Amino acid sequence: MPLLTVRAVEAHRPQARPYKITLDRGLQLRIAPDGARTLLVRYTVKGSNTERQYRLPQGYGEGPGQLKLAAACAEAARIRALARAGIDWTTAEDERLRSEAATKAALQRHDGLSVAKALRDYVEKKRRAKDGLSLKARTRSDYLNMVEPARTTERGTRQAAGVLYPIAHKALNELAAGDICEAYDAAAKRSVRRAAYAMQVLRAVLRWHGADVPDSPLGRETAGRDRITISAPHGDPSPILPEMLGAWWRAAGLAPSQMAADYYRFQLLTGCRGIEIHGHKLHGYPPITVGDVDQRAGRVVLRDTKNRRDHKLLLSTQALELAKRNCVGRKAEEPLFPIVDARKTLAWINARAGTNVQGHGLRATFASIAEELVSSALLKRTMNHAAAGDVTLGHYVAKSEAQLRSGWQAVADFVEQAAKRH
Repeated sequence: MPLLTVRAVEAHRPQARPYKITLDRGLQLRIAPDGARTLLVRYTVKGSNTERQYRLPQGYGEGPGQLKLAAACAEAARIRALARAGIDWTTAEDERLRSEAATKAALQRHDGLSVAKALRDYVEKKRRAKDGLSLKARTRSDYLNMVEPARTTERGTRQAAGVLYPIAHKALNELAAGDICEAYDAAAKRSVRRAAYAMQVLRAVLRWHGADVPDSPLGRETAGRDRITISAPHGDPSPILPEMLGAWWRAAGLAPSQMAADYYRFQLLTGCRGIEIHGHKLHGYPPITVGDVDQRAGRVVLRDTKNRRDHKLLLSTQALELAKRNCVGRKAEEPLFPIVDARKTLAWINARAGTNVQGHGLRATFASIAEELVSSALLKRTMNHAAAGDVTLGHYVAKSEAQLRSGWQAVADFVEQAAKRH
């Protein structure tokens, strides 16, 4: 029973200063000068010596949204009972209210924002934390293609819909875990690697927008059995076999198109990505031009590469000879290797040498040779790989131009020696 009756409580009137009266054990009523009546619950959580006070959100009274005396006493008794069991209900309730408010705000913010629109917004506005740069054009294109429908190109080639197209129309505040799983399963039937890549992008987009999908299979807090495992990407290097290297190099020297063959040999000797040499108009990658070749210093600077840094190629004597040969009689603004489709030349070289290497395999060949000839630090620098979390390499190891050039020269000499062996 309450310590005071309703009549006894009503007998208390506002005074010049606020004051409190005790209604029941741990329950007080604060009466303000303006007549406002606030209910206060005092309690001590088990294991703590600190008494806490919680103001009930409802005021005291008989009106709508107010608590009557009996209801106020019951609510205070419930809170105090939980406290004796070691549960601070008021803290948990505050957290729940904050969470509900944040969820409501997120829903309002994402109202009408589809997955496709959210991804396009991400691509347009996302900036890298370490340098504030936007995404590279190739990356932007890859992401945007994920939400594109199936289409037919001008040449009549049928292109499949993007991996995320099945959920592209879904609003973020309506996206469910099942939708994500279905999109992943459908994509995995085509390519597990592409499906994982798409989920990686989707997860980044959802986090960037602060969208919370209940029981998301991409969330760390989701049970492992219900989670989509996004494996780290693994390369599939296909270099020229060591015993076939000499044959390939000799065949390249006999190719019908020496300019195309020089392009592939230059890629092998420098370890460059093909797009860094011949460029890509659609994605804004400039090709190496005749004017980019510093013949006196024997170097070429690649601008704004894949890791958003300039990369200095310190040419071996063999690579410099190839570059000089293709500079003769050409204007500074012309591409060093003005190839349109050199794959026929590569196919000819492979057929003659008995190999099956493709463009990126030449970069893998460079790395495979260099791995045995130079240090790992030097290999990373020549390959233009970011130091990432490697503090030693990123902050302490410095290499002079002479040391870096020796790495490229060691690979070129190895290839040349292989070509001399029959």
